[in-house]
Amino acid sequence: MRKCDYFGNPWIGMFVKTNDEITLLPVDSLKKFEDKMAFLGTKIAKASIGESNLIGVYAAMNKKGIILPNIATEEECAAIRRLGINAYKSGDKHNANGNNICVNDKGGIINVHISKGERAKMEDALGVELVPIKIAGYSTVGSACIATNKGFLTHYRADDDEVKALEDALKVKGNRGTVNMGVGFVAYGTVANIKGYVTGEKSTAYELGRVVEALGFIDQEGIV
Repeated sequence: MRKCDYFGNPWIGMFVKTNDEITLLPVDSLKKFEDKMAFLGTKIAKASIGESNLIGVYAAMNKKGIILPNIATEEECAAIRRLGINAYKSGDKHNANGNNICVNDKGGIINVHISKGERAKMEDALGVELVPIKIAGYSTVGSACIATNKGFLTHYRADDDEVKALEDALKVKGNRGTVNMGVGFVAYGTVANIKGYVTGEKSTAYELGRVVEALGFIDQEGIV
């Protein structure tokens, strides 16, 4: 099963960020954790942000760039840039970019409280439009939705209009779901790209089925 935890913590999406080419892991990641992340089919690199292991919380990333928070050190920014990633260090007070932005290579969504000027700078770094939106009443849309270039999974309380807005913004189809036994903040418990996915250890078989369906890992012959 494509499930794992980070030192017993099933909220793996808080610690990992990936696109279709590279996956960023905390510097203290164990080999067994790295081996699970091999399901994503990318180069693995270790990093820290603000001297923290919460990479998934603090960073928003697609193939074109990464948004880092104001607490990221210059050394950390330089290390990430050396990996070939276009890094933009945001000055916004809403510095948990992974919580506030959900993005793929086609489009994205963003916390409605982030200023228009800062949003424009983030759009330039990521190369996509970021649409201000709420999901199920939450402005922290990056925690309530995870997207790849094949699909998205969002909070189970998202209504039909919100799902349609997500489809328009991310330019892929998706669905609602939960992870880790019923939690709607799906990005905290899932790491995914077009090549693969990993969920938190507590996710049920039913939840895995929703992940597979929403993120486009089902074809006519079953699970890819």
